[in-house]
This record gives sequence, structure tokens and C-alpha cells, in this order.
Amino acid sequence: MKRTLLSAAALVVLAGGAPFLCLLPWFSSDTVGDRPADAAGTAPPAATAAPRAADPAVTPAPTEQPAAGQPVLLWDEATGRTVEVPVRDFLVGAAACELPADWPDAAIQAQMVASHSYALYCRDQGGGEDGWLQVNSATGSGWTDTAALQARWGEDYSQNHARLAELADGVADALLLYDGRPAMACYHAVSSGHTEASQNVWSEALPYLQGVDSAWDRYAEDFELTIEYTSDQFTQAVAGLGIRPEGDPADWVGESRWDKAGYIRSVEICGQAVSGTAVRQALDLRSACFAIAWRGGQFVITTRGYGHGVGLSQQGARAMAEGGASWREILTYYFPGCTVETG
Repeated sequence: MKRTLLSAAALVVLAGGAPFLCLLPWFSSDTVGDRPADAAGTAPPAATAAPRAADPAVTPAPTEQPAAGQPVLLWDEATGRTVEVPVRDFLVGAAACELPADWPDAAIQAQMVASHSYALYCRDQGGGEDGWLQVNSATGSGWTDTAALQARWGEDYSQNHARLAELADGVADALLLYDGRPAMACYHAVSSGHTEASQNVWSEALPYLQGVDSAWDRYAEDFELTIEYTSDQFTQAVAGLGIRPEGDPADWVGESRWDKAGYIRSVEICGQAVSGTAVRQALDLRSACFAIAWRGGQFVITTRGYGHGVGLSQQGARAMAEGGASWREILTYYFPGCTVETG
């Protein structure tokens, strides 16, 4: 049964302290990891397209006006060339990479506007004639083209494309702005139950990316996942961190520190404090919200959420849309302080 927006909002209020409380029992001896949502139900390559030029958390330089109708320049790894994509085609191809085509209209449109705004943000960070974003149309990373969608959707192509194209037409001139400029409208599949602050993942504290409650995410399928590492596998994984474990594996993982969103700030590995994002990358975890324990002769690692956790939670957007929220309400909730403008 679909939750109403009112009941969903009440859940957020009641769960305001949950990022701490839900983790306490299992953080006493464990650690956790992440990844993004997929357009076809399979594991996707990335929660956002890769910026082509600068670090996405660098303060935007004043450039041209947002220009919502301007074609989007992409560097396509699949073809090894820059492609100029009309806005409508970009919105369809970007949304198809991130969400199933049968998700609620408002969730898909929120994703479209976020993808478009993020592309223009990267343009303003120094993206030039060789592309603002790096994508891969063949693997569906960031954006994909008609040929790839026809191969993926098969006989459902016409129906799915027509639906996404109609939704794209409704938001083609819309952008998420902060202080009159395209916002860094990043996104991920599922948060820990509270979205993460930008400075805990990248380099700068952006005022509209300081985290919000996203309690809906705890009801997402595969919100929590457990994997196992042998001591040899763990040793190989942390070697990239410059760590060479010795002695009893039960002593390798020590105290963890996590932030208010429930993501690991740092964890002690063989006496060395390592950031949660670094451990997540080294161990190929779904999220930096994790717990690690040595049990039964192996490392048991439990993760909650999927992705970097910053910005729009795609599962949260889905829940809000099912509760009656509009795409505008979804975006202004996950990016507080930003405005949606058209034209």
C-alpha cells in the first residue's frame, strides 16, 4: 500500500535520531559499504556520471547563464568521442541509466532535473568542448543512446521511450539552482537513512548538501547486505591503503567513528586510522555505512545503503513520489536552499 506524503513525513520526524540508534547494536563489533540504482534492475556502473574536468565539489566559477535548452556535451568512453546531445535525449538517456522505466513519474522527473542540473554544474566547473561529463553509452554509465536502449528494452522499447520522452518534455526547461547557478545535484541509490554531507565524501562543504533525513530508504530492497572476506582477501584489499596486516586477524580491525548520518568517518585497521570512504573503495563496499567483525574465521562485513549518500536518494524519491510528492518537492527536500526554475 502506498504511504501518503503525510505519513512518510511523520516517519522522518519520528526517525530523526535513527541514523545513530539503528546502528548502535551492530556497530559494537562490525563495519558496512555502497552503490547506485539501475535503470534495468541490474547493478549499475555509477550513481552519477563522472565530471569531465574538475572536482565536482569545487566552488563554481561565474560563467554563462544556466541555459536549460543548451545541448549537453558528453565525452562517451564507448565511442571515444564527444557527442552533443539535445536536452530531451539527454534526459531520457540519463534517466534510463538510473531508474526503472516504470517508477513513479515524479521520481523519474526529479532524476531528470538532477541529471541536467549536475551536467550544467560540471560545465561551470570547467567542462569544455571535449565534454562536460564522462559517460559510457555502452554500459549505461551516466547516459546512454537510442541503440543501447533498443537492445536493453527489446519489444518494450517503444512504450518505455515514449513514456520517458513525455516526462522529459515536462521538465526539459527546469533546473535546480543555488544562488542563481546550476547546483551540484548529485544522487545515489539508497542512503543510510540520512543523506551524507558533501565534505565527508569530497572536498567542500556545500550548504545545500549537508544531509537530510531519508527514513524511507530503510524499507528499500537490499538496504542491508552482508558479505564475507577471508583473511587473505582482506590483506590483499587493504594493501592498496598501504597496510600490511600481521598477527591475529581478530585484532586487525579496531574502533570505528561514524558521523551523524551513520557513515563511517574513520576506522582503525592494524593501528592505522583510515577514512570510511577509503575503506569502502578498498573493500569494494556498497556504502561507507558499514560494520566489520571477525567471526568464524572470516571478516563479516555488513553495509547499509548503496552509493556515496550525498544529495538525492533515488529510493527516497520513489517513496516520496508514491506518497504524493511532486518532482519539485522531492528536489527541494533533498537539496535544501536550492530553487527550481524554468525557462
